Amino acid sequence: MGLFELFGMGAAGASLPDARAPQLAPPEAFFQGAALDLLRAALASNEASMKQAIAQGADPSAHGPAAKSRNVPQLTLLHYAIGVRNAKAAALLLACGADPLQEPRKEDGDAFLFAVIRRDAEMLTALLRHFPLDRMPAARKAALAFQSLDFKARECLQVLFDHGMPVGILDSAGHNLFMYALEGEDFDTAEWLLAEVKVPISGVMDNAGITPANMVQRALAEVFKPGSSTYRRYEKFKRIMEERGIVFPVESSAEWRARMKAQPPAGPAR
Repeated sequence: MGLFELFGMGAAGASLPDARAPQLAPPEAFFQGAALDLLRAALASNEASMKQAIAQGADPSAHGPAAKSRNVPQLTLLHYAIGVRNAKAAALLLACGADPLQEPRKEDGDAFLFAVIRRDAEMLTALLRHFPLDRMPAARKAALAFQSLDFKARECLQVLFDHGMPVGILDSAGHNLFMYALEGEDFDTAEWLLAEVKVPISGVMDNAGITPANMVQRALAEVFKPGSSTYRRYEKFKRIMEERGIVFPVESSAEWRARMKAQPPAGPAR
């Protein structure tokens, strides 16, 4: 888990600028030299000064602050533009070569994740105008959708859907977004995904035979106390699934595994 994910909006360090604070420190707290000149020019929408800074060696994907500690998060120039909600500066930086998928370090995350962490749907939209989802590697695209659930950023997930994110996207284990929200006990988002977004619930199964329907069935039969608020919420999930054509009872994951184990191996092709 990266620093942004682990600490959320926590402090970076007592003597260094907080790269995740809602109100970022001035640019010079993070950058210096030609990179600082480039960022200042971008924030001022001064394209001539941006070209001059690049001619002097500024890297559009530079990051800072200068620190050796892994506990000090790094921002790229593009991260900073997003953090101060300057969409024009972000667009100018992208136009001059800033890479929105660059992670200063793995634990810091890219510019898209920074917008999601801040639950900033407007800045996420601004990024996607200039770097659409179809330019993003499939694994990164999927991760961004599920990270939106991690950070309770439903508004960012809606932006992703609006820009072409498949509602049936799966994680590496085979979970869809509804299943992932259930696992995180984010029941309001789970209901939104099931009833309004209408994520697929038929033909979805993870690597262990778990499906959206048998998750709900097991919760009602084995996990939650009848009459409890959570039990009633799962009853609602079941009703919505039945309205969408699921017939209960469904095969449990244990029954699926037993059936697959008992199934004879496929014979040679004829």
